[in-house]
Amino acid sequence: MSPFIRNEDVVTISPLQGEWPSLGEIIAFVHPVTKGLCIHRIVRKKDGIYVTKGDNRSETDERVPIENILGSVTRVERDGKQVFLGLGPERFLIAFLGRRGLLFPLLIPLWKIVRPFVRRSAR
Repeated sequence: MSPFIRNEDVVTISPLQGEWPSLGEIIAFVHPVTKGLCIHRIVRKKDGIYVTKGDNRSETDERVPIENILGSVTRVERDGKQVFLGLGPERFLIAFLGRRGLLFPLLIPLWKIVRPFVRRSAR
């Protein structure tokens, strides 16, 4: 899920509480085949199955039935600070770009432009 979630980040997962997850949400689920824990973004819903994809993946999407979803990711902390997740209105654009494998290739050049400003404001 890089760049939004990285190794050693602390992730908060909240139960769905009767609400269906929506496009662009980041969910935690039990992988239907490997039975391992996965965290991916919802990029599509089709026939009651949620199609998910990691933000940094170009491989095929994961198809997740609702019963495998543990909850949605509501907070990520890195080094004790909250990380921007892209869960506002921008989540639809992130899901659209992710589904087409365009998200990470677009973020690399953008991050090179933005990074100097982020580092200055953090001081």
